[in-house]
Amino acid sequence: MRTALWLALILSATPALAGARRLAIVFGHNGGQGERLALRYAEADAARVARVLVEAGRVEPAHLRLLQGRPLAELFAALEWARAQVRADPQTLLLVYLSSHATAADGLLPGSEQLTWKDLKRRVTATGAGARVTIVDACQSAGLIEAAARAAPTFTLEAEDRLTVEGDAFITSSASQEPSLEAGQLRGSVFTQHLVAALRGAGDVSGDGQVSLDEAYRYAYERTATGESGQHPGLAVRLSGYGELVVSQVTDDGPGLIVPPSVERLVVRDPRTRDVLLSAVRPAGARLRVPAGSWLVELEREGKRKEGRLEVPARGYGLVDEEQLTARATSASLVRLQAAAPCPPIEVAVALPLLLELRARLRPALERVCASGRVTSATLSKPQHEVSLSLVLDDEVVRLTRAAAKSGELVQALEALALKSH
Repeated sequence: MRTALWLALILSATPALAGARRLAIVFGHNGGQGERLALRYAEADAARVARVLVEAGRVEPAHLRLLQGRPLAELFAALEWARAQVRADPQTLLLVYLSSHATAADGLLPGSEQLTWKDLKRRVTATGAGARVTIVDACQSAGLIEAAARAAPTFTLEAEDRLTVEGDAFITSSASQEPSLEAGQLRGSVFTQHLVAALRGAGDVSGDGQVSLDEAYRYAYERTATGESGQHPGLAVRLSGYGELVVSQVTDDGPGLIVPPSVERLVVRDPRTRDVLLSAVRPAGARLRVPAGSWLVELEREGKRKEGRLEVPARGYGLVDEEQLTARATSASLVRLQAAAPCPPIEVAVALPLLLELRARLRPALERVCASGRVTSATLSKPQHEVSLSLVLDDEVVRLTRAAAKSGELVQALEALALKSH
């Protein structure tokens, strides 16, 4: 299993792209086929990326194409749209994000369709945009990198507040033989959550209010590779020019929030739907770009989680005050984007009221176990004065047993098994 590809920029004299227009094409497809079961969050991730590109990435809504669950023909049409736009103004930065099933050999596999890595690279390059950044969040997505550039030791750009580079950059979420993972509690991909957080300001290591391609990639790589997913994102670049390719900004007037120091994770959710706007792990930047309004904030420090409401003003920044947050239990779950078998139902040996009620309580914990392991069967029974749950987990039999009078402890035991599986 290989580590990230860090590839060098060739810095040579080329025409500047100062003040370049930005175009974005964002494609997410949950569809699977045969053994590739449907993904849960690829389309939601696409919407999340599209939103951050508009709110922090300086992409005008009219210059963005968001495609969710759409056929490849519409992706190709969007690339042709970009090509037409570039003809009028070659000084353009094109941002392309794609999330779907994929394999190293076959390329992207949205539903029953296929787009090889070589063809994807060719179509993006053919737009003729001055600078092109292609990001793929999919299993074995480093196949794109292997078709794009050769490895070199470093990736470094000197800071400068204008776009003055030309060429291609390709970013992938995983190595050639690795799956990409989804975080169930965060309702999205592990890699994309880190990428979005970086673009909203968590990746602003320099503290200058700008997130460069270098900063965004390093932040997403380090959090993904050192986390529980085991993924190793990759980068390939063929860029020339000078200066820094800025991909997002955190402006002085906001809106946004200020993160307390030494926070391990900060999650911002919609308080009505609990959809995640961003999840920042060890944010490097103290200010995060968040739209004005009322948000649900979760803060983790030293294994403890607190939660509460935060009002983000229309201008300026709201401060996350830990003293105003309430302690909550922590939990997390992962699901492979390459889609394992579905979680089986809990069979009840005898339809006793105790077992039927306990089955309903056990179901959420069982789904968390299924998220990180292959569960092929689950049976709940009541031998004499006990209750017992038998699982076949990764081809091994696991039995959890508690006294009938303490049947609720079986839920806690299954929760502990879910955490151990991660």
